[in-house]
Amino acid sequence: MNLLLKLASVFFKIGLLTVGGGLAMIPIVQQEMVGRGWLTNRQFLDILGIAQMTPGPMSVNMATFVGYRVVGTEYPGAVWLAVAGSVVATLAVCAPSLLCINLLGAFWMRNREHPCLVSVFTFLRPLVTGLVIHAALLLGVNCLWADPVREWLSQSPDVRAGVLLVVAFLLTVLTRVSPVLVLLGGAIVGLLIF
Repeated sequence: MNLLLKLASVFFKIGLLTVGGGLAMIPIVQQEMVGRGWLTNRQFLDILGIAQMTPGPMSVNMATFVGYRVVGTEYPGAVWLAVAGSVVATLAVCAPSLLCINLLGAFWMRNREHPCLVSVFTFLRPLVTGLVIHAALLLGVNCLWADPVREWLSQSPDVRAGVLLVVAFLLTVLTRVSPVLVLLGGAIVGLLIF
């Protein structure tokens, strides 16, 4: 029960303090989960890949998978508790947005052109951009090194993962290939070579 409350408070805080959607949330969730010892960098990266490929908002999917994994690891064999962990994490990450919309929605609609609110969002845009860039760098480092904290200065990166990363990036940026096809192709190639 204590783990469920901790999980709820962590994901409520993440949902409350993250501006900019799922991509901006990645570094914060990674820091919270790995910093608390609930997940390794590799486990987080695996969950993130699954969350991105699953239909629905990435932040909600990530909370669902992380909640299931964290509680399921702590209480192996108690599937109902792992499911409770996924439900608690999902509700906790969604609750701040629902509360803000219901409590502040009318105020926002009346005052969205107010200079103070405009300047706050002008300030937040580059912040969100920085968080998304941080998330991209974090994912790249985690893809190329098994334990980036210890290995990224002392060992060479995984060349196969690097090639896959560059090819996926180039396909997405330079061609009109659907990102869904790039994800599926990357998953198939990853299964074959790793």
